[in-house]
Amino acid sequence: MKKEFLKVFNNYKNKLFDYKTHSYFESIYRFLAILIFPLTRKLQPNLISIISLLLGIFAFAIFSKNNSNELNILMLYFIFSFILDFLDGMVARFQNTSSFHGKFIDGLFDIFVFSLLHIIFLQKILETNINFFHLSFYLIILFLLPIQHLILDRYSALARWINEINNKKLQPYLRNFFFGTTTKILFDAQHLCVWLVFFNLFDFHLLIEAFFLLSLISSVLSISIYLFLSKKFFSFENNKYDNDI
Repeated sequence: MKKEFLKVFNNYKNKLFDYKTHSYFESIYRFLAILIFPLTRKLQPNLISIISLLLGIFAFAIFSKNNSNELNILMLYFIFSFILDFLDGMVARFQNTSSFHGKFIDGLFDIFVFSLLHIIFLQKILETNINFFHLSFYLIILFLLPIQHLILDRYSALARWINEINNKKLQPYLRNFFFGTTTKILFDAQHLCVWLVFFNLFDFHLLIEAFFLLSLISSVLSISIYLFLSKKFFSFENNKYDNDI
C-alpha cells in the first residue's frame, strides 16, 4: 500500500501547488485525494464518481427536508464530493481503466453537484427579504451554469470533428489559454467561499453573495470566449459531408 501511495504521489507531486498549471484548491483536493487513494485504489472509478454525485444529492436532500441551518455541515459533503472528483480519475489511471465514458459521467456529475450547491445557496438567500430583480439575478446565474458547460462541450466536439474531416489542428479547449490565471483565481475564490462557510468564519450571506457573483463572472467569461472562438474558427470551415450532394 505504501509503495502504491508513493507511486501516485510521485506522479502528481510536480503538479501540486504549481499555479502555472493548477489552482491552489485543485492542488488541495488532489493532495487530499492522494491521501485517501490507498483505501480506494481497488474500487471501480465510476463507482467513485457515483459516490461523489450521491454526496451532493444527500446534502441537498438533508437541506430540503430540514431546511438545515447547519450550512457548514452540508459543505462537508460537497468538499468530500470535490475530493472524490479528483480521486476517480486518479484511480482510473492507476488501474489503467481510463475511458471516455468515465470522463463523460465525471463531467456530467460535476455539473449536477455544483448545481445542487448553487440551489442550496439560493434557498438560503431566499430566506431573507428579496425582491424580484434580486431573485432574477440569482436565477440567471443558476441558468448560466449548465449553459457554459454545454457551450464548452459543443465547441470541443465540433473542433475535434473539424480536425478529423478537414485535417485541421484546432485546440478543443482554449479558455485557459485566454483566461488562464483568471480562471484559476475564480475557481479558488469560489471554493474559498465554500470552505469559509464550512468553517463558519464569516456571515454566510456575504459569502453566498460573493459565490454567486464569482459564478456569474466565470460563466460570462466562458460563454463569451467560446462564442468568439466559434465565430473566429468555425465560420470558414465547410462541412464537406453536409455539403456533399
